[in-house]
Amino acid sequence: MKKISMILTIVTIGIFIIILEGCDSCKCKPALIGSQPVTLRAQETGNWCWAATTQMITEFLGHGRTQCDLANERFARNDCCTSGCPKNAACNIPGWTMFTECGFTYSNSSAPLTWEKIKFEIYCAKKPLSFAYGPKSGGVGHVLVIYGYAEMGDDKFLFLKDPWSPCNGTDRFITYQEYSNSATHNHWETAYSFKYTSE
Repeated sequence: MKKISMILTIVTIGIFIIILEGCDSCKCKPALIGSQPVTLRAQETGNWCWAATTQMITEFLGHGRTQCDLANERFARNDCCTSGCPKNAACNIPGWTMFTECGFTYSNSSAPLTWEKIKFEIYCAKKPLSFAYGPKSGGVGHVLVIYGYAEMGDDKFLFLKDPWSPCNGTDRFITYQEYSNSATHNHWETAYSFKYTSE
């Protein structure tokens, strides 16, 4: 009897702590469909998906940087944007996203996030994610924004703001299976839980 009483006391204390401290995943139950109003920004050269993705996410979070600013900073230049789209060919260089340089902290995972985690980030945290991947055959990868999801029975879809093709960009979707276990590409990184450092 004492053992049962002790277990009940421990469970009660645990519930009380959760109520006092809060539990984000306890408070928010994601709907079957969710999205955030991210503005599509096309990459301004053939290799600037990293700059366009950085621009889309930082703009959405209220502290945007242009692709020109990012490229000039990355390559220590001041002439990356002397022409229309596409920009200066001398700056058409692959790179990685610059969230830290834009003043953001974030989490990242080299493994695909679970479906539930993606839903939580978009629906409950109200933030997009970035997704970087590369071809299984090797070569230059690509990075884009995950801004929404939909669950219809057993089918799960992710909605993307894809900065490709240059000067155009594309709204498209993929299955969760394509994101997490594609036959053609390897998952490199998902970045999420962005927070501006002065907040």
